[in-house]
Amino acid sequence: ININPPKKHNKKGKDLKIIIVGDSGTGKTSFVNKYIHNKFAETYSPTIGTAFEYKIIKINDIIYRLQFWDIAGQDRNPEITGIFCKNTNGIILCCEVNKYQTKENTIKWKESIEKVIDIKDIPIIMIENKCDLLGKDEDEYNKDISELKNFAENNNINKCFRTSALNGYGVEESILFLVNQIVGAPEQNPEQNEVKRD
Repeated sequence: ININPPKKHNKKGKDLKIIIVGDSGTGKTSFVNKYIHNKFAETYSPTIGTAFEYKIIKINDIIYRLQFWDIAGQDRNPEITGIFCKNTNGIILCCEVNKYQTKENTIKWKESIEKVIDIKDIPIIMIENKCDLLGKDEDEYNKDISELKNFAENNNINKCFRTSALNGYGVEESILFLVNQIVGAPEQNPEQNEVKRD
């Protein structure tokens, strides 16, 4: 298991545990790395077990430690998933934009989580990653966005986002939406400032 716990921080803050799940190769680790380090790795290396990253932000003068638990795409096993789902505050379901089956599988991931924890009051978003691979047909794009909205409504997902770990599209927006859902902050124009890591 690849878990690197965060260094102690000298500021008081609230820990928010966010798990990200989805099929192997959908870009979960790249998504987290883009958000936390603003980096993108060209080479693919699958996560073994679970990877742990964190970022400290401030919303409305409150400091939050966002803990990202990146669960390996091979581990859709309730016993394994359950180890890492305890005390979860938010869930990210990740699929690849050009691979429809990975979107369908996000529901299987969600069901796997539901077997081990009660997710009724846990905010959930879905990200359709690698949207940089899409064409630029506006009508097709708008149709897909409409389908995403319906997918979210039909599967009790708070919101679906198009994201790209390569160019950063939608990454910050999706995380900020999820955090605001967790802490109950207003979605529109929230104050957010990254706090420097020690």
